[in-house]
Amino acid sequence: MTTQWLPLESNPDVFNDFLTRIGVKKAKCVDVYGFDDELISFIPKPHLALILCYPDYKKVDEIMKPVYDKVSAEGAIVPDKIFFMKQKISNACGTFALFHSIAQNTDKLDIGQGSFAKWFEDAKKVGVDERSDVLAKSNDITEQHETSAAAGDTDADPNTVEHHFITYCNIDGTLYEIDSRQPFPRACGQTSQDSLLKDAGAAAKELMDKLGNVSFSALALVGDA
Repeated sequence: MTTQWLPLESNPDVFNDFLTRIGVKKAKCVDVYGFDDELISFIPKPHLALILCYPDYKKVDEIMKPVYDKVSAEGAIVPDKIFFMKQKISNACGTFALFHSIAQNTDKLDIGQGSFAKWFEDAKKVGVDERSDVLAKSNDITEQHETSAAAGDTDADPNTVEHHFITYCNIDGTLYEIDSRQPFPRACGQTSQDSLLKDAGAAAKELMDKLGNVSFSALALVGDA
């Protein structure tokens, strides 16, 4: 199943509107302006995930393919507790990054009883390759996504989108890069809840250095009592 959605804007207001619509509570997204200690200190805690938006995803795919091929050849094992799905919905990478972020932190936020909770329960019952199809069939989430996406400040052409969203999460002390275009989540070294944003920022900088482009934006998913 393949379909196309409007792209989400890398804007905390858009993401937070979407979180509210899908029923997720006790979490919000905030802008990340940099990864030095002073800037990170202004970001509310707890830090749950870093959602990175970068340009020229096709070039990034070329850069990262040998990286993921090497991880695969080395037989790296991805913990079963990591919820992962492969993206089959065009322009939905923002939603996939957000949903991956939420799914790794269900013990630190409230997924509520809305459309996300219903989809998540159904998605956990099927394999990685089928979860995107379950999402595409959710009329509620589709409508909520389109409403939130349309409220952004920019009017992006869904046929010419070149940016891509991924997320970085702390899974039992290991930093994982979770990219819905890749075959599996990739371990990026050690981390902790306190150092998550700094460690994820270092991984993001490494990626941007390889790309030769500093035109990226980032949001932090944080707890919100």
